[in-house]
Amino acid sequence: MSVSLGAAVYIALKPILKIYTIMAVGYLLVRFDIVSMETSRGISNMVVNAILPCLTFNKIVSGISDKDIKQIGVIVLSAVLLFTVGGSCALLTKLITPAPKKWFWGLLFGGIFPNISDLPIAYVQSMGNGSIFTSAEAEKGVAYCCIFLISQSFLMMNFGLWRLVGLDFRDRDTADNEREDTGLSRKSSLRKDDLGSEHQAQDENLAAENQRSYELQSFSSNAIESDNEDLTTASSRPGGRSLSRSRASSVKSLGGSPRECPDTDLEAQTRSAGPSAREHSRLKRYYSTDIVSLPQKPSRHNSRRSSLRKRGPSISDVVLEYSVADQIRDGEIDLSRPLTLTEDLGYRNSTFRTMAQENGSDSNTSIEEDHEYTVTRTQTSAGRIGRFLKRHKMGWIEYAVINFFRPASLGALLGIIVAMIPWLKALFVPTDVHVHNAPDGLPVLNFLMDFTSYIGNACVPLGLLLLGGTIARLEIGKLPKKFVRVAVLMTVLRLMVIPIIGVAWANKLYEINWLDNVIGKFIMILTWSMPSATAQVYFTAFYTPLEGSHTQLDCLSVFILMQYSILFITVPFVITYTIKVDLQL
Repeated sequence: MSVSLGAAVYIALKPILKIYTIMAVGYLLVRFDIVSMETSRGISNMVVNAILPCLTFNKIVSGISDKDIKQIGVIVLSAVLLFTVGGSCALLTKLITPAPKKWFWGLLFGGIFPNISDLPIAYVQSMGNGSIFTSAEAEKGVAYCCIFLISQSFLMMNFGLWRLVGLDFRDRDTADNEREDTGLSRKSSLRKDDLGSEHQAQDENLAAENQRSYELQSFSSNAIESDNEDLTTASSRPGGRSLSRSRASSVKSLGGSPRECPDTDLEAQTRSAGPSAREHSRLKRYYSTDIVSLPQKPSRHNSRRSSLRKRGPSISDVVLEYSVADQIRDGEIDLSRPLTLTEDLGYRNSTFRTMAQENGSDSNTSIEEDHEYTVTRTQTSAGRIGRFLKRHKMGWIEYAVINFFRPASLGALLGIIVAMIPWLKALFVPTDVHVHNAPDGLPVLNFLMDFTSYIGNACVPLGLLLLGGTIARLEIGKLPKKFVRVAVLMTVLRLMVIPIIGVAWANKLYEINWLDNVIGKFIMILTWSMPSATAQVYFTAFYTPLEGSHTQLDCLSVFILMQYSILFITVPFVITYTIKVDLQL
């Protein structure tokens, strides 16, 4: 088959135009405030926990067999090399340009991890119409893309490399602690001078506010008592976030600090301040009746949240939704341990013991005593394992093992296991191995392939819509001096230099027969041509405090916008060259 140069350019450009169109729809949905940040996060969690596992399982089982084990090894090796080359380019950028110290680790992360999930899958699926590849070849190409994605996901999430982004915030955490200690000492000296009068005035104000709240809302004492109990126990409900941030901000707004106030004063102040709007939106998920907010004293955090929400979609929405900087600083979240497994970025820790407790809490509804005894023994054993690993400084094993229970990781692992065992694979898809089929002539478990295919098909469109929405929220604030040079050089390296290395690497693998098919060679070159991963936006927002400058996010916004603005030029150029020269079509 021969393709003219003009046809090759069109074939290479058409998929990227489709990708940009879907991203534009996601962009408009966010800019017109049709999709809120909370909705976007919910969709993201749905993709990560349900849709992506179905996609990886389906494509790996249908597109890979035990005969492709060499190809899988080559892809994993190529992925590690890609990450190494990208990290080296980031270090080179740091040496040549005035890269800001506050964004060194963010630059390194952006160099290491490209976007090898939605973009390459969407691209290769668009080329499976027979003009270049058949539909079967395109399906195998998607399976290869999934292997690349799994390799990155394991390094990023299972082995915790996403935490590199947080190293840029260490100096800020130290400065915040120093300011907090200074503020505490000043408040302590103030209390020593006039402690009695201050408490008396505060108590009078609290009493007056409570009285007004009771009169305005006409709650009975039982109803108010029930609401307070619900608010204090909401963090223990599935998916409920701790209210410590709201409590801390409420106390600060009253002139005190959480460390200074006794428990009784803290409860009274929290009751008078009431939960923030964000906690209300989360708590409404668990109650059939609406939660009526009590009169709320203005606080620094709440006033900032209100002002930011009035501005429309922006990067501040991402910070407000994902930031747990206060919880990290206060020690509520230990980043050396895995986070919640059913969130893209969790808000509490997960250990062997907590996993056993969660399973136990679900099973304790049984009235059988022997079952309860088994659950208790499981919790004790899990706790012993966790203490043993911590005592011998092997917490990284616990971190990696627990993260293998993430739905995305389980879907990939199950897919590889099924694909590598011929007799097991024959139960899902037709193979050369003889097994008894169902009455319709298909394998007995083929309905699971239909199920995963049906759900997995939504992964790429939703991912591209979310990508467009993420770009819509990016905004550029005050940048460090000469930062544009950093972004330009890294963009050139990422989208122009690294693809050249990828073409040379793919050709070498094909020559020595490590890659034995054309679609594998194409996927290798395509993956090396991808821009940086936009997931870094959420990792950075995770560490960003609600107050103060957002230098890291400002730098990242320029970095991403510059790459995705010229992607429609660089990728079609590389693919056109691949079609005409490497594939010789």
